[in-house]
Amino acid sequence: MSSPSPKLEFVSTVDATCRAGLRDVLLSAVPAKGGLWVPTHIPQLPAGFMESHRGATYAELAEAVVAPYFAEELGSQVLHELCQEAFDFPVPLIFPKKLCGTRSEKIGVLELFHGPSAAFKDFAVRLLVRVTARVLGNDFPQLTVLAATSGDTGAAVTEACAGVSGVRAVVLYPRIGVSGVQESQIARVRPGVVALSIDGTFDDCQAMVKRALADEALRRRRPLLTANSINPVRLIAQLPFAFHAKRLLPSGAKMGIVVPSGNLGNVGAVQLARRMGLQVDTLVAATNTNSPLPELFATGHYKARRSSPTASNAMDIGDPNNLGRLLAWREGGPAVSAVTVDDVSTLEAMRRVREASGYILCPHTAVGWKAAEDLLRQSPEALDRVLVFGTAHPAKFPDILEAAFGDRNASTFPFDLPKPAPRLLGNDYESVRAVLESEAGFA
Repeated sequence: MSSPSPKLEFVSTVDATCRAGLRDVLLSAVPAKGGLWVPTHIPQLPAGFMESHRGATYAELAEAVVAPYFAEELGSQVLHELCQEAFDFPVPLIFPKKLCGTRSEKIGVLELFHGPSAAFKDFAVRLLVRVTARVLGNDFPQLTVLAATSGDTGAAVTEACAGVSGVRAVVLYPRIGVSGVQESQIARVRPGVVALSIDGTFDDCQAMVKRALADEALRRRRPLLTANSINPVRLIAQLPFAFHAKRLLPSGAKMGIVVPSGNLGNVGAVQLARRMGLQVDTLVAATNTNSPLPELFATGHYKARRSSPTASNAMDIGDPNNLGRLLAWREGGPAVSAVTVDDVSTLEAMRRVREASGYILCPHTAVGWKAAEDLLRQSPEALDRVLVFGTAHPAKFPDILEAAFGDRNASTFPFDLPKPAPRLLGNDYESVRAVLESEAGFA
């Protein structure tokens, strides 16, 4: 008879004495002594897991993948219900047909942008909000979900929280660098949403969110929950992506995954999946020019940067949140590499793929596509397929479509886009704190 799995706890990446259960992690997204929360042990999925779930729906697969982390706390029936609610949209894998006969025929896009905000972050945030509501129950009649965004996180958070009784989303985003489509999704008027347009960069927004989460006096007055990938629940909710990608390929196929990477939560989730036993032969973090990760991997030296606007704006992050987790799961585990793709190469990839196949990439996915092309050029026989995580619908970036194709309407956005109405704030924590202390956004 096998021994039961140890009860799930989380531990700080910088202080092994700092531990907490799921409930406390939701209320204290940042450990008291710094670092990031990671599970104290990594569950191992049983032999034959992939084959036994090859015909499952995405929601059923996701439930099985995250069950070792959440089922004990929530109960298996509740977890089943939450996954069915959260993951109710398609997750197709696309190989552009007209690329057959070229080296790029091995490249597929796992389209993760068919949820309500048209970006991959819908998966994680929808599950996070549901898990939070169940775990915290009636203890807190008013909950604030706090997030900084460079685009897509904010849209996913506001879509997930809007109209939910007792919950409000407070989202900070930089005034310059977020597309008009993204701003409409974040900042259109609706119950339960407070959108703050900050006169600064994403890194400034992120710093103020971290400061608020560490502000004990504020947190005693207003329970603050983070929907940024600082929150380990959000990262765990992204674990199923890699499992889903694997099961869509023939059994035994050598698979590489390329993840367009900014805050490193998504690539960290793939690496965690590998540590759980998933076979991913190559993992590449494809970054834009803001990321310090390629330099860190090449030299061993880390230097945070002040980010500058690029075509792939959601990845304009010079001090990524999830670096500590990625490094922890990389140490002693499978190799992870990182590459930089500049704007010229990003736009060229968008044009090249559209001209060859008619398929339109968003600029972030194009960063991944270019990295996948380079990977296959370097080792053409090492991999049977290279899957790029398609992170957002291309129509979210009309200005970049204009720059790439001379046509801002090359792709059509699937949802309505009302005029945004954010609160305009300076780069000032006290102003943000005042909003968080107020009743703004609560019904």
